[in-house]
Amino acid sequence: MLGGNIVDNIMDKLAQKLSAQEMIKANSQAEVESAISDATEIFTKKMDEATDSFTKKVEDALSKKMEESDSKTHDVGVQTYRNVQALINKQQEKTAEEFKELDTKLETLQYAVESKNSGLLPLIIITLLVAGADLVINILRIFGIL
Repeated sequence: MLGGNIVDNIMDKLAQKLSAQEMIKANSQAEVESAISDATEIFTKKMDEATDSFTKKVEDALSKKMEESDSKTHDVGVQTYRNVQALINKQQEKTAEEFKELDTKLETLQYAVESKNSGLLPLIIITLLVAGADLVINILRIFGIL
């Protein structure tokens, strides 16, 4: 049995060696996995920071562009308002000049009519007197006085 004990002993030692090697290998794998996990966490944190930083930069740039757009829109609105106001003022001046011209023409026409009517007034009076006399004569004829 001595030979059997030696073989068993060798087998036990081999089993212990394999187990020790497997344990070393498992420990190494665990250390590698831990290192990978730590590196992944660090990388994730750095990516989150970079993403946050980039997001903030994009938001700031977008905000700045919106402010510029609002400012330019306001400037264009003011310019348009001023152009319309100038056009309205110019049109009002033109209309006022046209009204002055029409008023002058109307005054001239009114003066001409008044001066012509002054010569026409005696003629109208004479016509009315003749028509009145004719009426009186016709009435007298109806009553048989004439």
